[in-house]
Amino acid sequence: MGKVVLVGAGPGDPELITLKGIKYLQMADVIVYDKLVSRELINYAKPSCSVILLSSDDIEIELLRRYALENKLVIRLKNGDPYVFGRGGKICQELIKDGIECEVVPGVSSVNSVPAYAGIPLTFNGISDMITVISAVTKGGRLFDFKKIPVDGTLVVLMGGKRLEEVSKELMTKRDPSEEVAVIQRGTYFDQKVNVINLRELTKIGNLATPSMLVLGDVVKLRCILWKSS
Repeated sequence: MGKVVLVGAGPGDPELITLKGIKYLQMADVIVYDKLVSRELINYAKPSCSVILLSSDDIEIELLRRYALENKLVIRLKNGDPYVFGRGGKICQELIKDGIECEVVPGVSSVNSVPAYAGIPLTFNGISDMITVISAVTKGGRLFDFKKIPVDGTLVVLMGGKRLEEVSKELMTKRDPSEEVAVIQRGTYFDQKVNVINLRELTKIGNLATPSMLVLGDVVKLRCILWKSS
């Protein structure tokens, strides 16, 4: 029986992977990755390693199971961290049912690293001592229940870029429409783009590139002080 290791690749910048993650990539018999993972990381694979670009989440678990049952070391290289909105828990749950050993190598999550690359600290003494992180779109394509979000503190909104108009309207039911929002597209990648606008203006910018993130809260105002360049 082989083994499946879920390795967090980090949020985009290939230098943000961990040393342990690199070690497993070098040992792997099979590496399964998706389009959000930097292709540069595949250079760590040994020549005999089979490298597979995942085309659909629907076949992910079956693919990992098949190679593990062939007594291979299978690496699922996942963007960010496998357990933070990464389906890692579901993957391990299903594979363990079949007696397949699973291990998780944590990755640098986009939740904290993308705002950091944009010059935004998620917490700051005297400004924000609370962070709320949500996925704007949940299972079955339903929008998150925005009634649950707090009225203040730092709010990080993931996976809402393709339904930005709906998300914006829902946010304004709980947050101040004049609140500043950092709109971060392709965070930590070489072509990262950051805009800071008022919440009420968010509906005007259209849908966002993937991956994207919204950061709301008074910490956004610190960007102009802490960020080294615009």
